[in-house]
Order: sequence, then structure tokens, then C-alpha cells
Amino acid sequence: MSGYAPIAIELSRYNQWQNEKLFGVLAALPREELTRDRGMFFGDMAATLDHILMVDTHLFSYIQGVMPPPFDPKRRVETEFENLRAARIGLDARLRLACESAAPGWFDEEIVMPSGRHMPRSFWWSQLFNHATHHRSQVTSELTHMGVDYGNTDMPYNPLTQFPAP
Repeated sequence: MSGYAPIAIELSRYNQWQNEKLFGVLAALPREELTRDRGMFFGDMAATLDHILMVDTHLFSYIQGVMPPPFDPKRRVETEFENLRAARIGLDARLRLACESAAPGWFDEEIVMPSGRHMPRSFWWSQLFNHATHHRSQVTSELTHMGVDYGNTDMPYNPLTQFPAP
């Protein structure tokens, strides 16, 4: 098993936990709060979460060896909150399964990008999880401005954690 595998597994669990938690908090808000332009890079909280889903899907395609469609950072995947939430749940399950069931050495295999750049699969997993964390923090920052307590985001408090990974 690659040295990266245990951390990838934990990052996939963390990603799932934080997405479930965030979508749960947002589900309790009026829909107009999710789509109100807040001056965020993608305008509103729903569009920001949709961007994360789009990029995660795009990167996961590369990771799986499938060429995704041309990248458009502002393309929307889901415009309805419940559809976005369902798509997020499904993708998080696939991400976690891919990490937990990876063959030895899988994370070390190189992926060739359209630019011709060669990088190990572990690099793209790190990019996927880092990108999601970055944009989730923009949403949780907005929640803080609204007076909504989002709670803990620290990895040791993740109820899905089973570290060290088996």
C-alpha cells in the first residue's frame, strides 16, 4: 500500500463528514439565503458548493483515467439545492470507495494531464481535497457572518475517522 493511502482514506472521510455537516446546516436555512449574492468568488453559497462538485468530478475523472469535458470553472452542475446535495453524497461515496479500495501502488502511478505534465495520482487527490476545503471555508465564513455556528472542522473530531487506516 502506498504511503499516501492512509492519509487519502482519512481525507476522503473528512471530506464526506464536512460535506454532510455543511449541507445539513444549509438545509435548515431559507433557500434565498443560499442563493443570495454575497460577493463571493462564485457569488453565493450554492454556486460555491456547485463549483466544488464540478471540480471534484473533473479531477476524479483524471484520477480514474477518464478524460473529462473541457474545464470551465464557472460551469454549473446542479442549480437546485436538493439535487446538489444528492450529487454531493453520491460523489463523496465514490471518492471514499476509491481511496479505501485502492490497490497497492495505485496512488503512486503517474497521470498525464492534457498539458503533458506527469504527476502521481496522490498529487491530484491532494488537489481535490485541498480545493474542496478552500471553498468550503468560504461558505463557512459566510455562515459565521450570518451568526450560524458551523461547529468543529478539526480532523481528530471526525466521527468517520478510523486512523490509522486498516
